[in-house]
Amino acid sequence: MSESPLVSVFIPVYNAESLVAQAIESVLAQTYQHYELIVVNDASTDGTAEVIARYQDHPKVRIHHNPTNLGTAPNWNMGVSLCEGDLIARLDADDLYTPGFLERVVPIFQRYPDVGMVFTGAKVFWPFGKMTKELPYRHSWVRAGRDFLPELLRGCRVRSPTACVRRTCYQQLGPLVDELRIHHDWEMWVRIAANYEVGYLAEPLAYYRFLNPGGCTAQAISDGRSIGDCRLWLDLLAGDALPYRLNSDELSLLKEGMHDLIMTFAVYAMDEGLNESFQRYLSFAEILLPEATRGSPCARLYTWAAAVYLAERRGRARACYFLLKSLSYGLPYQEWWRVFKIGINKVMHQRGYSSFGPE
Repeated sequence: MSESPLVSVFIPVYNAESLVAQAIESVLAQTYQHYELIVVNDASTDGTAEVIARYQDHPKVRIHHNPTNLGTAPNWNMGVSLCEGDLIARLDADDLYTPGFLERVVPIFQRYPDVGMVFTGAKVFWPFGKMTKELPYRHSWVRAGRDFLPELLRGCRVRSPTACVRRTCYQQLGPLVDELRIHHDWEMWVRIAANYEVGYLAEPLAYYRFLNPGGCTAQAISDGRSIGDCRLWLDLLAGDALPYRLNSDELSLLKEGMHDLIMTFAVYAMDEGLNESFQRYLSFAEILLPEATRGSPCARLYTWAAAVYLAERRGRARACYFLLKSLSYGLPYQEWWRVFKIGINKVMHQRGYSSFGPE
């Protein structure tokens, strides 16, 4: 390439030989052409190297092989260091872009010079064989990041493949926290929103695989890495070690968001029969938000499970089963109703639907 591209897309990949070609092809199919693509192989042990070698002579593609495995956040930082564009987009090896992703995102940055990040809606592939459209908000907008921050703290509204970030954000705010194993992206989005304007396009412009086997989220269900990340994030905030500060209300919102996420992990762990894991998640939920854990922990877990299964369209029968189980534990009706609404609203918001009721 004779001149530096405006956009750099990088694909971090580890042991994704069956999926990475689809991700690469989705970038090469972009209608917007002023970009480069960097594929960063994090010392894969399967056939990934052979798959990506097919693209080594493509004029828009650069391939980098890490000699040793760095891990998710460090490999993200490696990818950023290799990018030459003013705008940087990260696409996981198991996710995809629609052809118009860059064409729709780039003009927002050009029109609004103070925007640090733009994200979009997504089409979500669920492990139970369905695909749904996910629009966190019904209408497109550009907002001051601090206005968006409370919603982002309460729950990560940004799917990683839908985000594009201005290079200066990484330069001024620093790299991702290497030790964060699963919530590194959420923390980075919070970091950007605390310092820049944020844009959103109410269009499903990327494909996201939820609970892809072998992915970070699937692994976190069994090994509890989400708990470690939440603890580390809160410790870093307490030690003023991040390039932003949260006031007491914002910190409370973050703990609520962490609590909701931990409860969802507990549901998935329970669903897979990982008794030790879901007990760890329940215990940590009580530490995060003790005022929200009145009554039987099992009653709260089953109520949350009912909300998750119903909102994620896994079937009304399963949702009803867990609702009945939750009621059998004698959770007071007012508390049961509050938990159910919070759980279902969390997922409905992600789908772009109206709230089920006030929380």
